[in-house]
Amino acid sequence: MLKNAFFTAGYRSVFFLACVSWLLAGCGSSSGSKSSDSHSSSSAHNSSVSSSSATSSTSSQGLSLLRAEGTHWVDSDGKPVVLKGTNLGNWLLQEFWMMGQSSDAVNDQCTLENVLDERFGFDERERLMQVFRNSWITERDWDLMQDFGLNVIRLPFIWNLLEDENNPWHLREDAWHYLDLAIAEAEARNMYVILDLHGAVGSQGWEHHSGCSDKNLYWTTPEYQQRTAWLWQEIARRYKDRDAIAGYGLLNEPWGTTPENLAVEMKKLYDAIREIDQRHIIILPGHSAGIHAYDNPADQGMTNVAMEMHFYPGIFGWGEIGYAVQRDWLRCGPTDNTGVCEWDERLQAVNTPFLIGEFQPWTGQGLESGAEITRATYDTYGEYGWAATNWSYKVITNSGGQGAGTWGMVTNQKDLGVLAKANTWACAGWKSTFAQACDAATDAFIAPGDGEQTWYLLIKAGSTPDGHLDVLFDKVSITHIASGEEKLSNGNFGSTASWTEWAHAGGVQARDYQYAASAIKLPGSDGDVLRLHGGKDVNAGVYQSVQLIGGEGYRLGGVFSDNGSHNAWAEIYLVSSEPEPGVDVTGLSVPQILFHSAPLADIENFFSSLATMEYDIHLPLMQAMTRAETSSLFDIPAAPAQVTLAEVAQGVQLGWQAVDDTHLSGYSVYRSSTPGTGYVRIASNITATAYLDTARAAGVTAYYVITAHKGMDESYFSQEVATAIAAIPLPGKVEAEHYASMAGIQAETTTDVGGGLNVGWMDSGDWFEYKVNIAEAGNYSIRYRVASETGSSGFSLLMAGQVIDSQTIPNTGGWQTWQTISATVTLPAGEHPLRFNVSGGSWNLNWFEVVKR
Repeated sequence: MLKNAFFTAGYRSVFFLACVSWLLAGCGSSSGSKSSDSHSSSSAHNSSVSSSSATSSTSSQGLSLLRAEGTHWVDSDGKPVVLKGTNLGNWLLQEFWMMGQSSDAVNDQCTLENVLDERFGFDERERLMQVFRNSWITERDWDLMQDFGLNVIRLPFIWNLLEDENNPWHLREDAWHYLDLAIAEAEARNMYVILDLHGAVGSQGWEHHSGCSDKNLYWTTPEYQQRTAWLWQEIARRYKDRDAIAGYGLLNEPWGTTPENLAVEMKKLYDAIREIDQRHIIILPGHSAGIHAYDNPADQGMTNVAMEMHFYPGIFGWGEIGYAVQRDWLRCGPTDNTGVCEWDERLQAVNTPFLIGEFQPWTGQGLESGAEITRATYDTYGEYGWAATNWSYKVITNSGGQGAGTWGMVTNQKDLGVLAKANTWACAGWKSTFAQACDAATDAFIAPGDGEQTWYLLIKAGSTPDGHLDVLFDKVSITHIASGEEKLSNGNFGSTASWTEWAHAGGVQARDYQYAASAIKLPGSDGDVLRLHGGKDVNAGVYQSVQLIGGEGYRLGGVFSDNGSHNAWAEIYLVSSEPEPGVDVTGLSVPQILFHSAPLADIENFFSSLATMEYDIHLPLMQAMTRAETSSLFDIPAAPAQVTLAEVAQGVQLGWQAVDDTHLSGYSVYRSSTPGTGYVRIASNITATAYLDTARAAGVTAYYVITAHKGMDESYFSQEVATAIAAIPLPGKVEAEHYASMAGIQAETTTDVGGGLNVGWMDSGDWFEYKVNIAEAGNYSIRYRVASETGSSGFSLLMAGQVIDSQTIPNTGGWQTWQTISATVTLPAGEHPLRFNVSGGSWNLNWFEVVKR
């Protein structure tokens, strides 16, 4: 239950906006308030303890010392404890994307510190860092974390928070201020703390979140390793009697070395800590390749330890954001032996507890569904006894608001500015309403100010210097909720009426107001749509003025789609000033600080503002995490069985056996032109056990799977059925994913011109084969569209078992940087199997083309 203190001025605004979304039947109110606690910049020095041998004087309040017992975290009575928490990212080690300030100029903490040193001197830099830290996390944040029902905080910090960087092997005078503060605030709310050395001296990886990007000097510098061991001994000496410490996280994501060397070096840190502290759990960090190099820690003389990994289904190349990837992870996949089941077996084998130190299940999922997926994730991890801390509690974004679900449990309140946006790096191939946009989304909003005012609705789209733009818009509207009055004109397009064109400096954008909707089937669209397209470095769009009444509620409507873009984006803005040619429109909810040139006062004011910035709290997430009932999500029905296919005059007739489940809500049909992958849903909410596909493309083999639905849950795919494999006519162009059979390869979305899929993930010994029909015997040119970041020994091409060509693959500059190579081959007439035998991995194929010479 939320405390009265929840409704500070900022929270009341959030609650009011939730009410005027007009989706809620009614809202309550509270008059309670609490001011946020922002410590003065001098408090750190006033409360510091300089003696490196001192131990913390404050005892834990009601928290039992945790220890490892088998695969469980247990308290002093041996009772298992399920740790459910979050990370306090960007507080004691800055990550600039988390506060809307990421740029090429300043993108890690080391760079910022160097810039501030050069401009203002070391002492002033340190003062500014205190202002930031005293503002990023305040008492309102600790109260909110308690309101989210958390019982553990993972606390990432950088080495120079404790060690004097100008006097190595010595602690700072204020070394313990922020760790002491965090532990005290946490234990006062009955929450444990995991101390996470997120950035070691020298950096343990190349990533910015090690504090200094592109360094990775820790593994090759004995002094850095020795200083880290010394630092952990000082930490252990300070907190060895503090029961609120759940564990010592030795190093975050130490991926700059091999798994084997990682295990060796972590054993050294373990031994260093055990000289001081024999009580607390020591957390051994996994490598990106896993935990195998540790073998069984007990066999290495390591006791009272836990293992740590970070899992991000749907993100960083692990499938796509959505229900399916989370279901496969949490329910062990269709074979029931992958996902969490596989990891449970590994942990049982080494008899060691587990910490999932980072995970992110709600971003981009929609608020309600993301909240339920998150609760189901925590529940599943808890069933195994795993500790889990999501990344991350707080994220400040340029556009503000929760949208479809940002990375933060709380983020900054949205101002009018960016109302909806999507881009190819967050959701390539998107096709959605503005209210379901993948990167930022808005359904309803309140116009600021009082009385009638002029605003400007801007449709803006662009591409990066190496990108390509092609996006579509339709049904754009702003309606007054109370009256239903439409405030925009010509939101269905078909002409230029009411729209003014705008462009920032850069590439040229073409605008087509009469693009045929049938070409892409934009959801809900009929007739013409707006197409914005162009090459690289585009930043332009169209706008019109709109009259809004301050304090009144409005609903944003519209649909938009990616139409084959590469490194491109599309955004909807509502701004108070008319867009000017050559002047960019950003609509940012937070100021952008150019740390190389901004006045000191601007930097300090921005840092200070973080303490009182109004929050948009993920209320559905809070409600899901604090309710008494566990999640019933991922109680998936069985997949339909006995699927049949018949090619009839009207199309493709499918049938299947009914799934025996009283809660079943229907079936979906998926189709692909590639076996085993690339399925697109073509029908849903089917209550019968048959479906006639009349839209199958002629001359292309069609592959089908069926799923069953039960509420939000969807079964795994049924067995695949396919139409007769059609021989591909040659000469002609063949899409790589249209193979007839294969072993070992996968298809993925391509950013090459034309879009679609490419095949990749190849290893030596893999193969893929096509059924082709050659019009006449003779000499042909064959062109291969390939990409590789490393180059490869490539492949051999076989016709009916005989090698007709072999190719090595050049380094094209990237996995999606495409190049065409060619050869001359002699082909026989008639139908034949055409097989690619993979000689060496690390390359992709988008298509090949056979041309008569």
